[in-house]
Amino acid sequence: MGNREWRASIGVVGAGGLCWGVAGAVHLGFVQTNGGRRSGWGLADGGGWYEFAFVVGALVTLYSAPGLLRRSEWWPALSLTAGAVVGVVSVLALGQGPRYWAAASAMALVGAAAPLANRLWGRHHPI
Repeated sequence: MGNREWRASIGVVGAGGLCWGVAGAVHLGFVQTNGGRRSGWGLADGGGWYEFAFVVGALVTLYSAPGLLRRSEWWPALSLTAGAVVGVVSVLALGQGPRYWAAASAMALVGAAAPLANRLWGRHHPI
């Protein structure tokens, strides 16, 4: 596998982890913790893996997205779409309420926008 294939594979894993973490956040909901200096927002108990996937997936996706979108080839941008598909399936497997459908719709829109961003912007500004 070459550099492009590795970058696309890392993009799938990062975007999939990010979207899976978002699916867990939608399912569990956010809770506010009041602990003096350590107060803030987080996922409910049992959401540790979702938080981990969200943070690591966000970092990996942020790092790999410019390299996936700014290519003359179109197929590396599909790795972000594949990650969004993982998120759509995950969030709809966890529930069918309005907030699940809203999250799935947002993920589907972002997944559909990735190849379009490559087509309209990335091909003209390759790295």
